Amino acid sequence: MGRIAALLSRTGGDVSRTLQRMMEASDGLRGDAYGVATHAGAYISYTTPPWGRLPAEALLGHVSTKISCLDPPQPVHQHGYAVTFEGRIWDAPGKPEFLEAMDTLGPSPAEGVGGLISSVNGAFAVAALEKDKLTLGRDPVGATPLYVGESPSLVGAASSIKMLWAAGLEATNLPPGHMAELTRGGISFTLVRKINRPNTRVTSMEEAVDQIEGLLRGSVEARSRGLHRAALGFSGGIDSSLLAYFLDRAGVEVELICVGVEGSEFEAAETAADHLDLPLSIEAYTEQDVEGALDRVLWSIEEPDPMKTAVATPLLWTASKAVDLGVRVLFSGNGSDELYGGYMRHLQEYLERGDAVTGSLLRDVRASHAVNYERDQKVCADSGIELRLPYADLPLIEYGLSIHPDLLFPRDPGTPRKRALRALAGRLGFPEEMVGRRKRAIQYSTGVSKALTKIAKRDGQRLPEYLSTRFDHIKRERLEGV
Repeated sequence: MGRIAALLSRTGGDVSRTLQRMMEASDGLRGDAYGVATHAGAYISYTTPPWGRLPAEALLGHVSTKISCLDPPQPVHQHGYAVTFEGRIWDAPGKPEFLEAMDTLGPSPAEGVGGLISSVNGAFAVAALEKDKLTLGRDPVGATPLYVGESPSLVGAASSIKMLWAAGLEATNLPPGHMAELTRGGISFTLVRKINRPNTRVTSMEEAVDQIEGLLRGSVEARSRGLHRAALGFSGGIDSSLLAYFLDRAGVEVELICVGVEGSEFEAAETAADHLDLPLSIEAYTEQDVEGALDRVLWSIEEPDPMKTAVATPLLWTASKAVDLGVRVLFSGNGSDELYGGYMRHLQEYLERGDAVTGSLLRDVRASHAVNYERDQKVCADSGIELRLPYADLPLIEYGLSIHPDLLFPRDPGTPRKRALRALAGRLGFPEEMVGRRKRAIQYSTGVSKALTKIAKRDGQRLPEYLSTRFDHIKRERLEGV
């Protein structure tokens, strides 16, 4: 786990000091190793970041945080180019993931990055530096962030938007499943692989549950490989309860974490944890804690969006608690609602338009990287935690999108959604009070959205204006310091 930064001068100038500013803007990230490379070789330090020590017109930098004993310092050098690989490969049993990635990349970065995207099931971003060209790639689901930007004098890429801001570049999202080529002439994108809409399968609920159980179990097991202990953001809802069940069955020592503002609903989490017989940490926060976390949250998510702020705040608390517990990997149920029809708007469309809702599910799954995954990954990375998302597994997604909507949605608007997941929970022996519990969005169930509105009102503003003003101040203050 770590952060990528890459720069190429369009005028032949030295980019080392600008790269240093980029890496210093990655606020709060302390690495186990720091690396910088030209196309000809890499320099690694385990103490002092070497960003300004290697003058060159094209550089690739990385901060490495060691989660697994097999995580190497980066960048590495092979076949005449430098490369960083940020993320995980889930379908490489018996072989270190990083070596699998390097073997797939091979001697040609352009062919290798395309091969990674087209053939590998993983959550990753990759950057390869040749003498006068950067080749980038991102997994088809978009579970790992990567951004690009350009100016008259520079082209660059980074794991966060703030790093590009520090180089004077406005950020553009590298779309999932795409490659990007950065040269002195600019940036070009190539689509390699995208999530497509499969043919809808008309099956029985039993058959659908069989498939979901096998795929979800496999997704959790792949993300648990070599992992002894992990944390799970836990609400007691169907998504996180299924993950807790499969993590426990995979032999992982699971620390369930439930957070919220004082007065929040913790009973569901307590009931579910008791049934699963797993330890639960409950943390209650005050309105003052919400305000105290706000600057850190806004700087991590890199935009003043009210919804994203309200979701990211409890995630920050969860990640911080995981750190306190000595855990470096956090699991989340994010991605389930988009795939299995968890939102009320999905149900309303199904009741009004029937099978046409499958188009909305596909669009929501494709948009999850920008709406959810990037936000959550950046919050966790800034906390020194690696986030893993079993519901964002490509085979699970491809099957989930093929499920007939009759198996996802009830005919009665008052009945809980995500029927197929609830049927799986029932098969696994979950009690009815868990299987039938209605979903509440995290920003509401934790009380954060209400607290944010009160904080803004106290300042005499509506929440969007309050967050925008505060974010502009933070951005100006932080970037002036690098």
